[in-house]
Amino acid sequence: MSIPSQKVSSSNKQIYQRLKQAIDLNLRRQIFIAACDDLCLRDCLAARLQAELTAESAGSNPRSPIDYPRFVSLELDLNDPNPWGSLAAWLTKHPPPQNRGIYSPLPGFQILGAEHLTRHSAAVQWSFLSHLRDIDAHLQMCESTLLLWVSRPWLSSIEQSAPEFWQWRTGVFEFEGEPTPAKQDFGRSEDFGNSENLGNLRDNGDSGDQILRSPESEQSSIPDSASFPAPDAKSIELADLVLATASEDELEPEGDAASEDNFLPLQTLQYIELLQEHQCCSEALALAYHSLGNYYRDRILGGESSPQNLTIAIRAIEQVIAYLELDAGSQQNQPPTEECARLIAQLTQNLTQYAEESNSLPPMDDLINDLGTFYWMLSRDRTDGVEVPDPVSCLERSIALYIEGLNRTDAESTPQTRVRLNKNLGIALADLARYQDKTQNLQQAVAAYQQALLDLDPATEPQQCAAAQNNLATAYWHLAQDGEPIVYLKSAIAAYTQALSCYSPEREPLNYAGVQNNLGTACWNLAQHEPSELLLVRAIEAYREALKYRTRELVPAAAAATYNNLATAYWHLANQFQQKQARIDSLQQAITAYEAALDIARKLDRAQLTFDTLAARNNLGLAHYQLATAPDLALNKAAQTSHLDAALHHLLQVCAEWGQHLNDKGLIYGDKLNLQPPANSQAADDCRQTALSYIVKTIRAFYSECGLAGQNLALSKVPGDLLPEILRRL
Repeated sequence: MSIPSQKVSSSNKQIYQRLKQAIDLNLRRQIFIAACDDLCLRDCLAARLQAELTAESAGSNPRSPIDYPRFVSLELDLNDPNPWGSLAAWLTKHPPPQNRGIYSPLPGFQILGAEHLTRHSAAVQWSFLSHLRDIDAHLQMCESTLLLWVSRPWLSSIEQSAPEFWQWRTGVFEFEGEPTPAKQDFGRSEDFGNSENLGNLRDNGDSGDQILRSPESEQSSIPDSASFPAPDAKSIELADLVLATASEDELEPEGDAASEDNFLPLQTLQYIELLQEHQCCSEALALAYHSLGNYYRDRILGGESSPQNLTIAIRAIEQVIAYLELDAGSQQNQPPTEECARLIAQLTQNLTQYAEESNSLPPMDDLINDLGTFYWMLSRDRTDGVEVPDPVSCLERSIALYIEGLNRTDAESTPQTRVRLNKNLGIALADLARYQDKTQNLQQAVAAYQQALLDLDPATEPQQCAAAQNNLATAYWHLAQDGEPIVYLKSAIAAYTQALSCYSPEREPLNYAGVQNNLGTACWNLAQHEPSELLLVRAIEAYREALKYRTRELVPAAAAATYNNLATAYWHLANQFQQKQARIDSLQQAITAYEAALDIARKLDRAQLTFDTLAARNNLGLAHYQLATAPDLALNKAAQTSHLDAALHHLLQVCAEWGQHLNDKGLIYGDKLNLQPPANSQAADDCRQTALSYIVKTIRAFYSECGLAGQNLALSKVPGDLLPEILRRL
């Protein structure tokens, strides 16, 4: 029967592809629920699913018998709405081949017709729900995929009234579409881009918008005849996450490679399912989950630190810890049956290097450390378009785990574990200080770093000592911003100096340069509270040492930031020197460093920079102005004019950019009908006014040094929109 086509929405196409990809995984006991209120669309989806899976099966195995298809559609018997009975009847009529083998799955089944139940009595409806609740007793015949098509009201009813079936679900796929009214002709389909004669699977039916809700007495009367223990909620959640991630990978352009990569975790899920089914010992389950966690840990270390991968790694390690903490004498510690042992051995051979790595479990404190680290990584995730947990809750969980790990360590036998836990604890506390209780969390971070350093030997572990000292110094530096700056900055300088004694510039040039830059900044900051020429000279020496390794070719953004820091230190040093030539030299060095910083920054995206280029350009203009106008720095006329010209050029650029910033902000807020100025508009205007005042001073200096001709030359360089304001001030 030919079915006319109509366009299908792109979102329904995506949901359909996800459903098909999930079925294609061919795992045992996949239970899918598909909800669709538009029965015409549902018929088209179901027909196409059967046609495509059957065609793919025939293409991959042309010798497969015709009467044993890859995917089977079954109508629910409304006189006895027992989906398990329908499956059993089909399997009785079509017994599987004798030589099927362990990896030759039974066909998948899709059950249609549940929406007809709304025309039947409450007893029939509850009979259907009762059969769904008996899923545990029928899992043996459900080795392959089961797809149950329902309407959305029935989906809600199953979740509430058949929790046993709902708990075993592998995935739920909800298609968009309006409920189909009764007595409609369903002789049409939706177009997937290449419509074919797929045939109509079923008769007319209701939309399923009236479903009976059962009183508590009726729910309690449904018998529970489970043969196997249902998996706990965490294992189901973990399996759902793995399957969802595998399905998403299959939809990527490199789908074939993704299929190979996803084979191991999917096979490990099958391995875990067998262990749970046969009630194997908790250690075997812990090893299996550890294998799964190792796989995703390696993906994360390889750069794939997505929220999905991090969450799966977290859940896997949590399962490892949970099974290891089970009572050794619990009933789960039963030896597997002979059949289970055979299947497990066969599957284990295919778990490649991850199973080999998981033949023994690491100590509990190492597992707890890994778990804390994954939570910390999740707190830092900023993936666009993906909902990630609250960073504060992730950090608090990470900190609690590190502390628990420290409580489990042996002070005599595990110094390296304590060092790792204390260092990680300090990092997590320092991160948490950005969100709440800054001083308290930073002080606790300092204590954690100090404890780690007590267990480290600089002679044998220089790199770890250097990293811990650098983190300790940075925590002191942040504490100095809130109170007792002199005390904390001196502590930071001491820690940075210790870190430099451990780092080797030949082996770790960038780390060494980073610490030198930090040391210079700490010295410069301390000089603002305790003015000292020696501190500024030390800051300059540190910045110049950093620039030996922070080159513009290797790390341009870092080089630009250090040049900006060096220029600022020279500018402040010029104000410390009283001797004429020393001041001239310092200002010229400041100008050279500012120009280098801005030259590098000009070639980079603004998001890559860690300093304010407008402030740097403003300071560059002021340095030129100061060098040209200071009474004790009398230069020749040509040099003075050159510096004044450079000062005017840079200050005009600053003024123009601040003006553009204010205009842009005004337009944005005006469009949004918010008449309040942006929070930083006053600061922006203050900066612009400061630049304007120095422009006026520079023009006056032109007049003072070069007369009216010099002033007119300067005014000719001022943009027309600024001239009225400049002339008023002159």
